[in-house]
Amino acid sequence: MDKIISKPVITVLMAVLNGEKYIGKAIESVLSQSFTDFELLIINDGSTDRTVEVVEKFVDPRIRLIDNVKNKGLFFTRNYGVKEAKGKYIAILDSDDVATCNRLEIQVAFMISNPNIALCGSQASFINENGVKTGVSDYIVGNDLAHHLVIHNIFINSTLMIKKSAIEEVGGYHDRSPAEDYDLSFRISLKYKVANLNDVFVHYREHGNNISKLQTEKLDYAEINIIKDIFAVLNIPENEKLVRVHHDLVRFKTESTDTKEILNLLEILKHGNDLSNIYPSNVFNKMLMVKWLSVLREKKERKIISLYFKNQLFERQFITFKHLRIIIKQAFLTRLFTTSLKRGG
Repeated sequence: MDKIISKPVITVLMAVLNGEKYIGKAIESVLSQSFTDFELLIINDGSTDRTVEVVEKFVDPRIRLIDNVKNKGLFFTRNYGVKEAKGKYIAILDSDDVATCNRLEIQVAFMISNPNIALCGSQASFINENGVKTGVSDYIVGNDLAHHLVIHNIFINSTLMIKKSAIEEVGGYHDRSPAEDYDLSFRISLKYKVANLNDVFVHYREHGNNISKLQTEKLDYAEINIIKDIFAVLNIPENEKLVRVHHDLVRFKTESTDTKEILNLLEILKHGNDLSNIYPSNVFNKMLMVKWLSVLREKKERKIISLYFKNQLFERQFITFKHLRIIIKQAFLTRLFTTSLKRGG
């Protein structure tokens, strides 16, 4: 046990503020892992409830509790945790979430087998305040997903396992709370491969106190700044209108966004990558085409055929039979619907 404490393979990092209600379950899920060579580093960010009392009920030498003298915020607390971490890999687990018993075993084996990957996430099941399952995530999976972070945050924070050295190399967490995980993942992805597995490693708890729900305006501000960083990387001149449209994409809120504005943004992203050569053009351009089709479907565009084919995104090699079937079906249904309206039926 002393060997595990002095130099564990993994540091499970848990930042907590007033988490007395759920942190016990989170700790239990870590201590019951099939992989045992870890430390559980809990950073208490100035809690005023019984959080510390709950933590101290667990008697296990792998638990290390550090108290911030006062509340310092998530940005400071996560960086403090990275600095204090003894493991080669840092596994994030929020204090209200629950890890599956084989999470660390499978994830660390994957990281060791793929040394070129610096960050790995997974799927999650969603649970409510009472621990009842309400759904399962369907995030994109693969071993080289960096380009997808240009459009969306494709990772669930509590599922991440990250090389400590990679976090340190990119300068740690930046003050982008509560989107500091998206920001960190994006910056790491510019230097290393990032991956998502299809396994469910975490039960993600949704409740009224989730940070993103309490700080919607702050989240929007953070994401907008991340988008500006993305523009800078792709050498795209900052434009408030473009940033707004991009933010609608990031937040999956394109219902009221003008279709032509979305197309303009995607074409500019393609042009920016062509000039900067940050991402391989084949995977980046294919992603943009798939996203464009997704937008056309969501907005139920009547002129889907012309909109899909007549633009700077279109590249014949990326067309699939499935995509053609979707386009034809939507074109037929919208025409049928329009005809029915004209006939008063």
